[in-house]
Amino acid sequence: MSMRLNDEAMRQFTVAKIQEGTNVRKSSLDFSADGRCLLVCDPSALTVISSSRQSVLCQVHMHNYNPEVACFAQPANRVLHSSSKTNFSIFCQDLNTRSVVRKFCGHFKSAHILSTQPGNSNVFISAGRDDEVYMWDFRVSEHTYHLKKLLQPLCGYDPTGKTFATTSKSMRIDIHDVRMLGEKPSTKFEYNNNDAADWSQLQFSPDGKSLLLSTNCSRFFSVSPLSGSFHQAYAGLCNEQHLPLKAAFTPDSQFVLSGDDHGQVYVWRASSGKLAAQLKDRSVGPVRCLRVHPTATMFVTSNERVSFWMPKRNGAYDWVEEELKEAQPVVKSEATPKPFPKPIMLPMPMTKRNQSQFFLSLNNRFSKRRRMGHPDDESGLEDGEIRETVSYNCRFE
Repeated sequence: MSMRLNDEAMRQFTVAKIQEGTNVRKSSLDFSADGRCLLVCDPSALTVISSSRQSVLCQVHMHNYNPEVACFAQPANRVLHSSSKTNFSIFCQDLNTRSVVRKFCGHFKSAHILSTQPGNSNVFISAGRDDEVYMWDFRVSEHTYHLKKLLQPLCGYDPTGKTFATTSKSMRIDIHDVRMLGEKPSTKFEYNNNDAADWSQLQFSPDGKSLLLSTNCSRFFSVSPLSGSFHQAYAGLCNEQHLPLKAAFTPDSQFVLSGDDHGQVYVWRASSGKLAAQLKDRSVGPVRCLRVHPTATMFVTSNERVSFWMPKRNGAYDWVEEELKEAQPVVKSEATPKPFPKPIMLPMPMTKRNQSQFFLSLNNRFSKRRRMGHPDDESGLEDGEIRETVSYNCRFE
């Protein structure tokens, strides 16, 4: 983040801009690796928004796919998205050409989670409504790994990309080593789900020390990915509708953020579970999706509209990227003199001799155009005859 985050800094976040669009419920959000673009997915379209200007850069209609989830791929002009209409396949779309460049077949129900492997732009995993998890590689035609019989599975990579976690039946977490996929999971953790809450999202903290589980109840919790021991619970939000809400870590792993079903955003300290801030959105609907910017002081929420949150200090929104975190010395340059204004060129009066030469030249030019058959000259054509012209096609890059 561009500013040092603490309780006071988190309380300064407010909605800086609301991206108006179609009144369609957004199903997923994803920032590009460099944080410059935000990918918004809904059943009707994929929309790419500039993070700095909060303006739409690109939109691809998805009526033929009805996707549930989408994420950026490599290179940055390609995105992955699921489909609930076309054989439940996963598609890779090129945003420049608006065309499908790859198709990944395997799920027999829609995929609801897509996660790319950190440090490897060719590999990603998917979890589907068919209770199966697949690992894919852009360099091969079929899946490279397949996990079956996982009830309501979730999945996600750790920050190093060396391991990934899967869940089953909201009661078990399996840790898999990508270097030993043919063997059994390296670690298994089982839990007693006393409140019968369904797990809705699994996410590693950016420092890799915690594993966050979101639920469809009014609390989330984190565990250790090494021992499976309980770390902390995050409670107090309102989720009377039992929506599958999603939480997220800040990039420094110090805070956990989540929305509720009344349009509020809750901020907890990750280590203690203490509520640090309670932020109010302008909308009245639930906060179904939440995503934190990877390098700047911003997070994004969505229901039917997309809201951009930034800290407001001294009446201005703070937007400074990570590369500008440390203050640079300001070098004052010497004042440069203002340039002299350009002279105004006034027309000079023509003498009689110049006038006669000008009209003679104009008469010769007109005679030449008639001899060459200029398109504006209709002489020599019969009634109803149209002179043939040449048209040019212009292409805008």
